[in-house]
Amino acid sequence: MLLLCCTVSWAVAATPPDWNEQQIEWHEYQDGLARAEASGKPVMLIFYADWCPTCHAYRDVFNRPQIVALAQQLVMIRVNVDQFPELSEQYGDDGSYVPRTFVLDSSGKRQQLLFPQKRYRYFIKATDLTAFEQLMSKALEGHD
Repeated sequence: MLLLCCTVSWAVAATPPDWNEQQIEWHEYQDGLARAEASGKPVMLIFYADWCPTCHAYRDVFNRPQIVALAQQLVMIRVNVDQFPELSEQYGDDGSYVPRTFVLDSSGKRQQLLFPQKRYRYFIKATDLTAFEQLMSKALEGHD
């Protein structure tokens, strides 16, 4: 019985999180940066892992209508840290935890929109919809 439980838990954790790809157009890193530059849109960049429980809980975030509406105005990029560890390291100035969320301008320059905590500055709880909305709205400020 214990083996079955562990096997099921591992199988769930090993599946990719649900990012609502039906309503949100997600891009890989280089493609997303090229789209941002061509469109002049800012970027929301999320580093995640398939085994990360919080990343799986983001399913609830990216299925919310207000988040979907904001995401459709941004270039949305996600990077699996296990597949692209060197890219994750480039954005690991305060650690390699997941998920980490960044805002980039349309030229790919990181914007210093940080979260209030001193540690894990780029972490947003899956239950904190307000933080997502505020970050996405700030990313869009000044963008026409």
